[in-house]
Parts: sequence; C-alpha cells; structure tokens
Amino acid sequence: MASKHRRNPDPLAREVGERIRRMRKEREFSFDAFVEETGLGRGYISELERGLVVPSLTTLAIVARTLDLTIADLVLGHTDRELLFAELRTASVAQLRRMRADHATSVERRESGVVPRTVEVKKPRQRVD
Repeated sequence: MASKHRRNPDPLAREVGERIRRMRKEREFSFDAFVEETGLGRGYISELERGLVVPSLTTLAIVARTLDLTIADLVLGHTDRELLFAELRTASVAQLRRMRADHATSVERRESGVVPRTVEVKKPRQRVD
C-alpha cells in the first residue's frame, strides 16, 4: 500500500505524527539517528512527523518496533502503557515504594488462588424469536 502525500495534514495522520515525534524525543533519538534506525528517508520522516503522509502498516510497524511501542500505541495514543509511564515519571520515591508493595500483594494473592488468573466471560444467550 503506497503512502498518500498531502499538502494539508490529515487530522489522524497529524496526531500520529506528533505522537511519533514526541515518543522519538522521549526516547532521546535525534532525528538523524531515528532516520538511520528505521531505514526510512529523511524527507519521509519529516513529512510523517508533520502529518503530511498517511503511513502504511509496514511503516507503522517499523516505527513502532524502533520506538519499542505497538502500532496501537502510535495510532490510539494515551494507552495504558503511556499513562503508566507518565505517572511513573512524576511519582515520588514513597509513591513508587507503595506501588511496588501493592503489586507484590496482588501477585501473592493471585498465586495463592485468592484472585483468579483469568476471568471467564460467558457469552450472552441468543434470543430465539
């Protein structure tokens, strides 16, 4: 599937591009290092980050792998992982210790059988008219 080049940013492509740029910078990739790591062209990455191209799934997969994200992270944004990282970056040492203790307690409860590992979801009955 070929990418579409646009004069004006596509709204979703712009959001994806901004997210890619933000995540690239958070991971301390310079523009040139990111270009080299992805194997995509400088001009293409520039247009991608500005929302001037609608990337193919292949391009999204390359970018996601380079940034250690999923395609869903790039397209949907504000995933649980993104929110968790934002919370962890701003948490105090005391908060981090409390989170670690809470996590250890929940793991112990799950391993002891108090909390099931999986929850069975039953399908609703189909109505017969």
